Amino acid sequence: MRTAQTARRWFLAAGLLVGAWAAPGATRPAREATYPPAALVKACGAKAVAIRAKHAPTLRVIVRPPFVVAGDLPEAKLAEYARWSITRPAKAMWTAYFDKKPDRVITVYLFAGKKNYGPFARRDYPDGGRPYFGYYLPGERRLVMDINTGSGTLVHELTHALIVYDFPVVPTWFNEGLASLHEQCSVQATTIIGLTNWRLSGLHGAIKKGTLRPLAELVTKRDFYGPQQGNNYAQARYFVMYMQKKGLLKSFYKHFRANHRGERADIKAIEHVFAKKLPTIESEFLAWAQTLRFRR
Repeated sequence: MRTAQTARRWFLAAGLLVGAWAAPGATRPAREATYPPAALVKACGAKAVAIRAKHAPTLRVIVRPPFVVAGDLPEAKLAEYARWSITRPAKAMWTAYFDKKPDRVITVYLFAGKKNYGPFARRDYPDGGRPYFGYYLPGERRLVMDINTGSGTLVHELTHALIVYDFPVVPTWFNEGLASLHEQCSVQATTIIGLTNWRLSGLHGAIKKGTLRPLAELVTKRDFYGPQQGNNYAQARYFVMYMQKKGLLKSFYKHFRANHRGERADIKAIEHVFAKKLPTIESEFLAWAQTLRFRR
C-alpha cells in the first residue's frame, strides 16, 4: 500500500506535486451517478482492443473511462500515471470547474523516452515541428507524451481535452492560462491548485524590459499564438493564478462561461468578478507577480 510520504516522493519525481489543500465538495447532480454511461465504457473497451491489436507487445493498455491509457512503461507504472496524473486531476477539474464530462473516448499515449515517442510523434507531425514534451490533437481526442520529461505537460494537455466539453468556445488566453496553471500543481480529490513554475522567469523578464503587452490586449486580441506567444503564456498563466490567489478563479470561470459573448466580454467578465476596473486589476496583478519566486 502506498504511504502518504511515498506518494509525495513519487509525485515530486514525476513533476506533479500533491499537496494538502482540500475544498468542500460541491453538490453533484443526480446524473453524475450514471457516469460513465455504458456506451462510453463499451467504446473505451473497443478502443483498447484496437490498440492492443495494432501495437502489441510494445504497448500496454489500461482502461479508465473516459480514458484509454496506453504506453511502453511497465503496467504498474502506467497504472500509477493513469491514477495520479490523469483520473485524479480530471476528477478535481470536474468538481472545481467543468459541469459537462466527455461523452467520447480520450486516448492517452505515454512513452518512456524518445525511442518510441519520436516515431509516434512523427506520424502526427509528418512535416516536422512536433512538440518536445508532448501534445494533444483535439480532432483525434488523443494525448501523446514523452512522460520521462515529467507529468506537467500531461496535466496541461489534459485540461485542454476536458474543457472543450464544458466550454467549447473558450478563448485561447484562458484555455492556455488554465492549462499552463496545471503544469505545476497540487491535486486533491475536489481541487487542483496551480503553483509557481518555470514560466515565472519569462514574466519577470518581460515586466522588467517593458515588453509585456497590456492585459486588455491579451484578453481581447485573438492572436495568442502570434509573435508574443512566450510572453502570452507566462502572462495568462500568472493572471489566472492571480485569480486563484484572490479566490476568484472558480467564480470567474462560471461567470465567463455564461457571459462570453459580445464586445469586450472578456474584460467585462474580469471586471465583474473582481468588482474593479481593469487598469486597477492589472496594476495590482503586476505588483503581486513581482513578489513571486520559483525555486526548482
